[in-house]
Amino acid sequence: MNNPTIQVNNSQLVETLAQFPPEGLKKLIDQLFKKKLYSPLPLAEITREASRTVKRAKLGSETAAEAVLWARSQK
Repeated sequence: MNNPTIQVNNSQLVETLAQFPPEGLKKLIDQLFKKKLYSPLPLAEITREASRTVKRAKLGSETAAEAVLWARSQK
């Protein structure tokens, strides 16, 4: 027997997820990663967006380097 599919829009999904406690959301996201239903952005896209942000905010190279070190420590 097939499971029924429920379609919701983004605002309904956000409202539903907002009802979860933080630990419940973490477990849900972990399950999505395990099922590979969610995949992080490709490195090229992350790099392009970061470069745009650095240029737009006119950040110095020291600040950008510090941000990279911080991001790498967040694994």
